[in-house]
Amino acid sequence: MNRLGALAILSGGLVGGLLLDCPSTSAPQLQLGEPPSEWYEPASSAIQAQHQQQGPTQRFLARRGGTWELDFDPVLATPRSMRSSGVPFGSATSSEAEFEQEALAFVRDHADLFGTTELVPAGAIIDRERELSTIQLAQHHHGVPVLAGHLGLTVSRNRLVLVLGTTYPIRDLDTQPTVVLSRALAAVRAVLAPANTGDRDAGRLVIVPEHGTGTVRYQLVWEVTAWRGEQQAIVHVDALRGQVVSGYDANRYDYAGRASNHVDERTVGDAVVRLPAAHLRLHSSRGTATTDGEGAFKFSGTAGPLIVNANLHGAYVDVQNLDGPNAKFVGMMRPNSAYALEWTETRSTPEERDVFRASTVTNRYVAPVFPGLTWLERPILAKVNHKRTCNAYWNGSSINFFAAGNGCNNTGRIFDVVAHEWGHGFDANAPGAAIDGALGEFIGDLISFVQTRSPLLGPGFFTDGKPVRDLEDPNFECYDPKKREVHAAGHLLGAVMWDVFNDLERAGVTGDPLKRLMLFPIAIAQTRAGWYSAMLAVDDDDGNLTNGTPNECLIYSQFKAHSCGSARWPGIPDQDPPHCVTSR
Repeated sequence: MNRLGALAILSGGLVGGLLLDCPSTSAPQLQLGEPPSEWYEPASSAIQAQHQQQGPTQRFLARRGGTWELDFDPVLATPRSMRSSGVPFGSATSSEAEFEQEALAFVRDHADLFGTTELVPAGAIIDRERELSTIQLAQHHHGVPVLAGHLGLTVSRNRLVLVLGTTYPIRDLDTQPTVVLSRALAAVRAVLAPANTGDRDAGRLVIVPEHGTGTVRYQLVWEVTAWRGEQQAIVHVDALRGQVVSGYDANRYDYAGRASNHVDERTVGDAVVRLPAAHLRLHSSRGTATTDGEGAFKFSGTAGPLIVNANLHGAYVDVQNLDGPNAKFVGMMRPNSAYALEWTETRSTPEERDVFRASTVTNRYVAPVFPGLTWLERPILAKVNHKRTCNAYWNGSSINFFAAGNGCNNTGRIFDVVAHEWGHGFDANAPGAAIDGALGEFIGDLISFVQTRSPLLGPGFFTDGKPVRDLEDPNFECYDPKKREVHAAGHLLGAVMWDVFNDLERAGVTGDPLKRLMLFPIAIAQTRAGWYSAMLAVDDDDGNLTNGTPNECLIYSQFKAHSCGSARWPGIPDQDPPHCVTSR
């Protein structure tokens, strides 16, 4: 999704870059903050009614027909959620190009409602087998990306059932900078750590909406991504005046033979189990081979012995050890003789094996839900044994795990942590734009707990066995808009979805349908406020969201249960759906 913190945020908008080959003498001055999260302002029923009576809304309803449940942003006066009884949208199961064209035509037809016509495709998922498709569009203004400006359309059974997003009706904003890129890069280098050989900075122009209660204003800035070794920062520089406005840490942290892999069952201290080394690449003088899901492989060729070698490099992950030689195997196969390649302590470290297994298993678990997403068919780079402790991170190109020490175990040995960081990589490459850092943290947790089926995230992270987070922690039971730190805000949604996950299982939703209902919303929702509607779109069975979905009442009841006092979960209806009876 190109969430904030991912290098992919630069794709399609890179204006210039500079390779740094000499250290700077400037002392660091900028305190990096948190990545931005969504801004959500509740709207009263009176405000909603007022917007629904306006001309653009009435023209839309007259043109499209059907029944629509609309939710407007009270400041922007543009719709942020539109659930419908379904209007024909025939291109969604054809080609992605045709889907894009029909989606863009829909926006152009209703430019007065959305406040813009300038949206560009930002990825799509087309699931023809299940007749469910979604496309994300990113907002630009005079060719300049508008951060957080987006619109997503979801089509079920060839009917448009959901439109989610935030579009900014920008007027009279000059997009010509008076500060050139080189000056912006110099301003950033003056406030960050000295650069070393190979470090680089790159920048693009963006428009940043700045929200306050009841207000929004727009600022033209240079968005500079600065790499310092494995670290990266995103810094905004005023494109009209040249001063540094803000910055944040862009790394996404969190704490005929057969090949097999000896790994920790889930975390440090668990039993070491022998599992197939699935999707592993092997090399020989007769070419290469890749093991299947059960670890089986074979080479063809003439009779005689064959020398085979391998690292922990596979179809879906390449593991690199930063504290010693990489895992390596060399062996000799003979024709018509059973051969066993085992990754043990003599050929690899536990963290190398654990990261290989967790990354591969997670990729294969997630991939069937997102047909056509090419990122899932490429190996992710995973680096273990960074000479730091008590953390792990995704930096836009690799997942990274720290050595043991300071009361923490080696983070590469914990399945949950590997799945979480892999989730950041997946999220950065799923359809969508960079909007809500807290949603990104939730997605990492989601990809972990749907596999482990446990509310404890990262048990064994600490040497006393404690987890990083507990989705049943009572401090996160109630929605609290004051919890804005990205991990805490994501934890709130994780608590809801853990309860939804368990309720769905008790209701008989299991296997692939459960996995799809939990994961496919990643391609639809760009903010936490959009998650509820995104789940309904995935749950839909007739191309109509206004008549209920098979599990709507179950999903709604948990969002309502986690809405305590006056703090109601963003994005859910103000009143109980008429077809749902809930005592909560």
